[in-house]
Amino acid sequence: MRHAVFIFCVVPEKDPVAGHVLNALKAEFTLVPTGAEIDGYPVLEIVGLGDKTISIVTTDEVVSNNYARYAPILNDRFEDADVVGIVNWHEGANAPNAIFTVQTTGDLATGTFSRVDPRITRGLLLAIEDERIGSDLHAFQAYLEATHWSGVKVGDAGIRLADLRPSAIDIEIGSSPADWANPIAARVLARALVRTFDRMEEPVQSVLCMGGIHFEPSFTRAVLQPREGLPVAVGHVLPNHWLVSEGYDRESRLVDLRACVHSIVGGIQSIVYHDKLKAPYKGVARLLSEELCVPILSHKKLRGSRE
Repeated sequence: MRHAVFIFCVVPEKDPVAGHVLNALKAEFTLVPTGAEIDGYPVLEIVGLGDKTISIVTTDEVVSNNYARYAPILNDRFEDADVVGIVNWHEGANAPNAIFTVQTTGDLATGTFSRVDPRITRGLLLAIEDERIGSDLHAFQAYLEATHWSGVKVGDAGIRLADLRPSAIDIEIGSSPADWANPIAARVLARALVRTFDRMEEPVQSVLCMGGIHFEPSFTRAVLQPREGLPVAVGHVLPNHWLVSEGYDRESRLVDLRACVHSIVGGIQSIVYHDKLKAPYKGVARLLSEELCVPILSHKKLRGSRE
């Protein structure tokens, strides 16, 4: 039995995307109350999914902005869930528009990483891509986003990621008001959520990615593009800017990289670094690969890459 929990903050002033996706979900599928409530809203389930359970949780606050409040509630009711997906919006000064993102959560500063099943992130990304193409939404692109803390972060708040026991990922639409309100994009995401577990039984090559930019195209392509051999499933993505700012060129950071790998369900079969990652960071990555007895390779050498 697979179980996914998707969370929607339906206060538009706090989240301009989640309400649209939830409405699209209700229009596309039959949802029934379970008898439980959170924030005064009924917890719902999507019917007709066979051996898969998808729970729909409505909140009046974005969960990642208040782990102290929501983690105990979610642990109590959904401790055995395979994934908790926080559906929300993406924005940023230099963020690309017309995007869907699948983002794992972690805090490189404190070395705290949420548990993640790379088969689930892969399944979600591929489902979004399938639905995007099927809906002729060619103006949008689907991306793996770099691992980071996605809520309001004050002081050492990053360590609160460890409070939530199930795997936590963000699924977002970005990055402009027009994108947030796009009804086709909301429908694409709603349909994709229900397909989260479609590819769970496919064998994969699980990897940890290091370097590159926040929306690194080569890491996304590694998942989306067909290739010879096992398909790639990405656990966490540690981008260049945070590796640099948080000092991951120091051997003392090996303990945090170990924690990162430990958070990836099933472990990893290789470490993939972006070719532009500087030598000291590659050196620490090599120490990790030797310790784990897994290969380390450039993103350009990913099997089937045409870069």
